[in-house]
Amino acid sequence: MKVDNDFDKSELLQHLSTAYDLHLQSITFFPEGEDSYGYIAVSETGEKYFAKASTSVSPISLHVASLLRHRCDIRGVVAPLETQDGELSVPWQNFNVSLFPFIEGKSRWDLWKVGKDFTDTELRQTGVLLATIHNATASVNLNCLPVAEYDLPLRNELYVVLEAAEKKTSSENKYQKQLLEALVAHRAAILQTLRRYDDLGRSATALQTPFVITHGDPTPGNLIIDAENRLHIIDWDGVCLGPPEKDLVSFTGERFEVVLESYLTERQDSVTLHADIFGFYIYEWTLNEIRDYGNKILFKNNDAQQNEYDWESLQDYLPPNQMLMEDGIAAVRTTLGRYNLLPKNSGG
Repeated sequence: MKVDNDFDKSELLQHLSTAYDLHLQSITFFPEGEDSYGYIAVSETGEKYFAKASTSVSPISLHVASLLRHRCDIRGVVAPLETQDGELSVPWQNFNVSLFPFIEGKSRWDLWKVGKDFTDTELRQTGVLLATIHNATASVNLNCLPVAEYDLPLRNELYVVLEAAEKKTSSENKYQKQLLEALVAHRAAILQTLRRYDDLGRSATALQTPFVITHGDPTPGNLIIDAENRLHIIDWDGVCLGPPEKDLVSFTGERFEVVLESYLTERQDSVTLHADIFGFYIYEWTLNEIRDYGNKILFKNNDAQQNEYDWESLQDYLPPNQMLMEDGIAAVRTTLGRYNLLPKNSGG
């Protein structure tokens, strides 16, 4: 669970009211998300908005979300509102803050937390929405859009985390101590995982598959079903040109085919998918979690509650379960074969 920042929210509320010409009367911390701070703002007449304060969101990600929602009329895309000056965010202290419509509903993550999940109908909606976004690539031809690379983002941060354990960096709290001990114990497994990841990256690069506009992170917390059973996708921080597998990998597992069938039906062109690219992103997720949580616990967090949350979240990835990841790749390859999606004379 995200811990709130200590800046003055009453001043932020007034700042947003002025920038967006809204009569906002209250603002409440929303304890979700990882790298940003979220707030629910309510106007005098009861309208709700979601305010997102971040130091890392690129203006291009906000712009693309706006284009997909308004130019391409993709109603499932939750896009930022414009300020009175036509901007998609406003500066506030060290942050840029964007305002979005607040979606009343349940995320897939909310359902997971109580032992439930999307229905098959809702998963099919998800497949259709992803395909619609991918189909819009030609309509949003932005040269400045980031392009996915088959290489670990912020790789150096992972090395710094590993080196902290190797150098026996002094620890200031119990979570840092536990992390450093775990990194020493599992260093070989992490490096083996990284080598396999790099092998998959080289294979993916050689395939030279067409790239599409990808959301980049359609994970359970970013998919919301509202009270009228309409699907919405939020948080466009990771938008880029990339392979469709980058989005579809979030749905691999027991009910992958439910999403895949509706996705394929909606796509307007022939699709070839590759098990090795799915594998690349399966491995990337694990390595990024180790890098991200490790970096936060060792170097960024100054709150014991946040450290506890991050340490608990990291337990699923230390040590990295390479057998589970390989089983996942094999299952994807089998599914793609059933749908004749693998390239001819290739293992995928």
